[in-house]
Amino acid sequence: MRTLISSASHTAIIALTALVSAAFAQAAGGRGSLVDARAIVAAELAGEKALGPCRIDGEAWMTYPVPADLARKYLGRRTGASPAPPPASPRATIDPRGARPEIFCSNAEHRGRRDAAITALGPGERTTQISLGYTFPAFDAAGRTAIVIVEHDVGTWRREDDGSRVRTSGEMFGAAHVYKKRGRRWTLVADDEVYSGLY
Repeated sequence: MRTLISSASHTAIIALTALVSAAFAQAAGGRGSLVDARAIVAAELAGEKALGPCRIDGEAWMTYPVPADLARKYLGRRTGASPAPPPASPRATIDPRGARPEIFCSNAEHRGRRDAAITALGPGERTTQISLGYTFPAFDAAGRTAIVIVEHDVGTWRREDDGSRVRTSGEMFGAAHVYKKRGRRWTLVADDEVYSGLY
């Protein structure tokens, strides 16, 4: 006995198959992006001379978008690029085995440590606090080029010699780091300043 499938049903089956295939492809791409993100951020941390305690927000990625000109130049996009929703936190991405827990803290913990250090300053003493922020990598369509926005915030607090007040100075700057995948290795190929400012 033959079963006839109407044209509409046939179209619906094709559409459903396409949706399922796309879902599996997206899931696989998400896993690949996480592996690639770990490799890229590992390369970033290798370039840092020293990482003291509580340098990186372990709970949330920065949300700064890739500027439109850089997205066009490196990622082949017509507009600015915001990374896809990260599949894991910075802590889980950067240090999945928990080998360096001391370099992470939340923003609230960072502020608490900073405020305690400032309060403890004696006359003429100073403290310098450094924090690093990263966006989750934004990839091109082929998954072979990625951009990470990296922010350095370096602040110094100095108590006056007479102990009357604390003066603050610092610099914040962000750069777009462009990576290319060559074989299985991600290599930094360009470094473009995105913003900077003094305070």
